[in-house]
Amino acid sequence: MAHKSYTSSMPANKKATNSRPLAISWTINTLFTIVELITGFTIGSLALIADGMRNLTDSVTLTIAYFAERLSKRKSDDMRTFGYGRVKIVASLLNTGILFAVAIFICFQAVSHFNQPRSISGAIIALVAGGGAIVNGLAAMLLHKQRHDLNIGSTYTGLKYGSIGSVGILIAGVIILIFKYYWIDDVAGIAVALMLLFATFKLTRDAMHVLLEGVPTSIEIRQVKSSLLSLNGVRALGDVHAWTIEHENYAFSCHLVMDYSGRTTSHEIVTEAKNILHDTYGFTHTTIEVRLV
Repeated sequence: MAHKSYTSSMPANKKATNSRPLAISWTINTLFTIVELITGFTIGSLALIADGMRNLTDSVTLTIAYFAERLSKRKSDDMRTFGYGRVKIVASLLNTGILFAVAIFICFQAVSHFNQPRSISGAIIALVAGGGAIVNGLAAMLLHKQRHDLNIGSTYTGLKYGSIGSVGILIAGVIILIFKYYWIDDVAGIAVALMLLFATFKLTRDAMHVLLEGVPTSIEIRQVKSSLLSLNGVRALGDVHAWTIEHENYAFSCHLVMDYSGRTTSHEIVTEAKNILHDTYGFTHTTIEVRLV
């Protein structure tokens, strides 16, 4: 039995992530957060305080995402041969952890406030929440094109749900203004927290899938195997592995079991296999070992 090994890397089919939208989003979000928190504590609105805390975490996650993006662009070295791309995945997990902690805090605060009725200004709540919807919506729009990157995606999701939450708080403010149902303020705070919990679940699941070296979610491994087995002279596959290095940077390795009589054409078959893996499935780094039997 003879063995031949072939390894190649092809450029990932993606555009470099632009850090400028992160910086702009951070600036407008942070400025509004200061206004919202001051207003919330001044009038005693849990909904505004909760939304302000969420906006504060958005500023923190934007900061983490920005520096993770910068670090991920460092070239590979002798210690990290795949580069620093997974720094963004770790940043994504850190960001979702922060969002989860804030959501739990808001829930506890809302429950404690139910037994403490208070008079608050519905007009101010609606006005500030309306501003929050605009700011969060604008910040999310700046990151929309890069949302599929897990690092950017965790921040984008927080901003998107923040904008939706602000609309809910605006409606709560109008209800308080017209009907004087002050308990709506606490309900709005809990609603913001529940949206954050829902968002963090998916982001955490996706980040863990990458860190556990799961098959890229956009690729059906059975189809990949079928494509390779259809190549002339390939009898079987062995040690098939597919995983994500970072966003849109996928790796694949396997053994091609071939007839010994086809040893002179093995290089051409491997080249064809690599072209299929790259052009059809988007793998950017492939290692194929040929086993002749």
